[in-house]
Amino acid sequence: MLELDLATLIFQILNFVIILVGLNYLIFRPIRNKLKERDAAIADKLDNAREQEAEAAQLRESWQERVRAMDREAEETIQNAQAEADRKASQILEEARHRLDELTVQMREDLERQRGEIVAQHYDEMLDTIIALSGNVVQSVTTRRTHDDLVTNFCASIYQMAQGDVEAYRRVMANRVPTAFVATPVPLTPEQTKTVTDTLSSLIDRRVELQVRVQPELIAGIQVRLADKLIDNTILSQLNRIRDRVRGDLMERLGDKGTHDAGRPATQVAGSAANG
Repeated sequence: MLELDLATLIFQILNFVIILVGLNYLIFRPIRNKLKERDAAIADKLDNAREQEAEAAQLRESWQERVRAMDREAEETIQNAQAEADRKASQILEEARHRLDELTVQMREDLERQRGEIVAQHYDEMLDTIIALSGNVVQSVTTRRTHDDLVTNFCASIYQMAQGDVEAYRRVMANRVPTAFVATPVPLTPEQTKTVTDTLSSLIDRRVELQVRVQPELIAGIQVRLADKLIDNTILSQLNRIRDRVRGDLMERLGDKGTHDAGRPATQVAGSAANG
């Protein structure tokens, strides 16, 4: 039977405990401390890694957002540029269309004006021919009596002139030599010369001297100029007034007043009983 020495056993136990405590103090505790320190370092590194990962994720998200913003800005810029290009193109087209309309209107007006001028020019030629032929016809059938009647009517019309017109003739002749320039298709008789002289003298209230010129193309009647005033009741002047009236009617129908105004001026006939 195994015999155990109690003292030896206790000694061995105490020795084991001492060794165990020594090992714990000298080896296990530093190891545990090192392990704790290592665990803490690892935990710190893991925390740093997680923080860096979060920061990297945040930076990545920020960068992606920036990229998306840049994409949106680029797309907006492209859209704005396209809209501006479309606007300018529309503006250019509108200006070109407006200019084309203006040119079309101007061309139409030019064509109408040229047409009116051509018509007026040829119409003037036709009217001149008609008036010339009419003058020849009227001259061929006009008698001396017709001329004498027109001279008589001329003198009568002077006496029937309104007082305001009489005063106007007297004012214009007040500082001038009392000379009347007379045109007649046939020479005046001595009686007619005296009657015309007396009539014009009464008109300006001064003795008038006649300077008579024979112009057969007047056909019949008498034409008298006092200063810048013309009194005309000749057949030629009446034919010219008919010509100007017909031409004016044509220009009104053409709707081209400018052409009418730019055309050949009408024969100027001062007011007298010949106009009445």
